[in-house]
Amino acid sequence: MGGEWANADEEFVTLEPRHDDDDDGAGEIELVDLRGGDGDDARGGSIGSTSGGTGERGRWKPLAAAMAFAIATCYADRSNISVAIVAMKDQYEWTKTQQGLVLSAFFYGYGATQIVGGRLADARGGRAVLLGGVCAWSAATALTPGAAGLGLAPLIIMRILLGAGEGVAFPATHAVIAREVPVAKRSTAVAAVTAASYAGAAFAFAVTPGLVSEFGWSSAFYSFGAIALFWIPIWLAMQASDSNEQSKGDESRRLMSTDASVSEATSMEIWRELVSRKEVKAICVAQFTQSWGMYGLLSWLPTYFNEAHGVDIADLPAFTFVPYILQGVLGMGVGILADDLINVKNVPVKTVRRVAQCTGTVGPAIALLVAASPAATHDPILAAVSVDIGLALSALTLAGVSVSHLDIAPQHAGMVFATGNTMATLAGIIAVPLSGLVLDASDQNWSLVFAIIAVVYVFGAVYWFFNLGDEPLTLKTDP
Repeated sequence: MGGEWANADEEFVTLEPRHDDDDDGAGEIELVDLRGGDGDDARGGSIGSTSGGTGERGRWKPLAAAMAFAIATCYADRSNISVAIVAMKDQYEWTKTQQGLVLSAFFYGYGATQIVGGRLADARGGRAVLLGGVCAWSAATALTPGAAGLGLAPLIIMRILLGAGEGVAFPATHAVIAREVPVAKRSTAVAAVTAASYAGAAFAFAVTPGLVSEFGWSSAFYSFGAIALFWIPIWLAMQASDSNEQSKGDESRRLMSTDASVSEATSMEIWRELVSRKEVKAICVAQFTQSWGMYGLLSWLPTYFNEAHGVDIADLPAFTFVPYILQGVLGMGVGILADDLINVKNVPVKTVRRVAQCTGTVGPAIALLVAASPAATHDPILAAVSVDIGLALSALTLAGVSVSHLDIAPQHAGMVFATGNTMATLAGIIAVPLSGLVLDASDQNWSLVFAIIAVVYVFGAVYWFFNLGDEPLTLKTDP
């Protein structure tokens, strides 16, 4: 990433080449304040931005919107099987344990490409990495029905390949945000992109039941896989447009860069040092514990309402997509609020991250304990309201752990996020099949599944409270 950075009067600044059309001094260097001012006018977007000024005049907004659409597609493609499996299990006569294997297979591929994707995105830029991921996961989505027809093993392999494609999505987008979005708008950008995941899940839960009822479960995978055909040309056009804008400054930035491209050995050195720090460990624990609940509910929610409360597959949207709509709305709002509290109201970063993360995990824990109560066991409306509130509150973590890596390691944002998201993926690998095993072993006791999730949530909140960081880490490997 281009540019030098230094600490002066406790404010971050960066050296950037200025290019004025009416100024002969095209190579003149100017100091740019990365902390204050309006985000839309702030230069670049991060310490050592290589964007060529994507943050100028608000040009980061279309980029964030395009990434948000990609993430929405990502979550729609991974989530539709949670509804489709209600019909698939009857056709293929799967047990809960087998269903758990199908639902969790995705996470093996997802975890395998997290750190690789993060390192590639940090070293070479996240745009191309995201494009490759979209192509890969969309193809795997469209090929899912054919794989299922061949047997359980081919289907599991295809779900692993889907996960491998999607594994690079968040590391890539967060690397782009770290490089190309103004510091004062990072919480907003992260919230917008991440909130799109809820919109994607909501779309899947709203649309898939109708597709399954009218055209069969395979139609959900064919139609969702085709969404990429709309996004890819737009992304390529944006790439070409931004490349033209950047061409004048790229060489100067490259010559000034201290970390745009690092060797394999240095990259591993940086990663080892990062994961040894308590602030990065806090991110890993927080992402693991919150994802235990998120993935567990996302994967099993349609089955829960269908079997525990007798909700027909055609009526599932009323019970399953509402919480993700609430998450998306609340998630977008909390990102804007967090930026305002930090940059305008001068609330300490650590306070904002601590309150957001703890509320976003303890709140859902309480809501799930209500859903696990005897009253909710026999009342689908109370169960739905409890789950809705719990999942909606979890969106507050978008102003917590979801942006913390940009606070503590902006120049290694993709790598830190990928490490934390690998732990989140491990939670999915464990929680989803474990829930199936618990259900088979406990005579379909959903209350026990919810109680386990609640305990994990609370543990994560306590660990985060005492270990989070809010200042850029100084590494031995820093130049």
